[in-house]
Amino acid sequence: MKKSRAIVVSLALAMSGAAFAQDPALAPRVTGRATERAPAQTRVRQEVKEGQLGVVRTVDAKQWQPGAPITMQIIATAPEGTSLQLPEFGGTFGPFDVRPSLSQPASTGQSSVVAELVAWEAGPLEVPAITVSMTSADGTKATATVPATSVTLTSLIGSDLPLTELASEIRGPVDIDTRAWWWWVIAAGATVAAGAFVWWLMRRPTPQAVVAPIAPGEWARREFDLLESQRLPERGDVEGFFVRLSDVVRTYVERRYQIAAPDQTTQEFLSQAAHHPDLAGEHERTLGAFLRSADMVKFAAARPASDTCAHALTAMRGFVERTAPPPSEVEP
Repeated sequence: MKKSRAIVVSLALAMSGAAFAQDPALAPRVTGRATERAPAQTRVRQEVKEGQLGVVRTVDAKQWQPGAPITMQIIATAPEGTSLQLPEFGGTFGPFDVRPSLSQPASTGQSSVVAELVAWEAGPLEVPAITVSMTSADGTKATATVPATSVTLTSLIGSDLPLTELASEIRGPVDIDTRAWWWWVIAAGATVAAGAFVWWLMRRPTPQAVVAPIAPGEWARREFDLLESQRLPERGDVEGFFVRLSDVVRTYVERRYQIAAPDQTTQEFLSQAAHHPDLAGEHERTLGAFLRSADMVKFAAARPASDTCAHALTAMRGFVERTAPPPSEVEP
């Protein structure tokens, strides 16, 4: 019966979607309202001097928000005739992804490097320390270390507004031209045809397959393996990867701890999960950090790198392994 109803709904929705696709005048008009909060973070400047070697690091951004570029500039000064060695950055720098850095040509007694940093989570983040070396003409070496500092990234929506609610606001009102009545006639006809097809399916006897129950932990492991084999991030589908991964994690928690919350927002889901004694503490923090990061990808257009996607999958595998009962116990 559930399968039959699903066929009816799918056909009706398909015909309604066709109407919008063929007539651009009927497409939904998206409007939104600003919900951005001005971050309190300001430009950070650090200066260190060791003997004749001086280093200045500045960290600045137009928007202190997840996904927005943060410019880090390092300027080193030394006497003439010395050689300066500035740090080199790979793909990551602490909690940040690093976009290709730009080294400025060394002038007399000065050298600099500029790198763009991008983070995908809101809150206080540590910018790691850096070390600059100087080699004199006689081979004497000296170093200066700029200590780590902290910057704060502010969410576009604040901590009290669930991201799923923001997504609904972004969609805006939908204007429907009621003059295009023929599309509704076609949709009604498709619904009637679907109903007749469902009636025929119900009249035809179908054998019921016997499906052996599977434990939530084993089910989640199989879904993780399937998702990894699809290689969605490498194919450019980062959003599809996080949508599927968050669905697997939520379903696992619902089945493992009997938390029936398929239609709840992330904030509501985490609030209910926090009341379960087996999810308190570190498990709750791990689950909450991942689901909020997934919402940033699904609803705030964040696009983390492939290694960040792999890290998220590894973290959720570990979460399942730590929370699934041992083989000697029976999972619910």
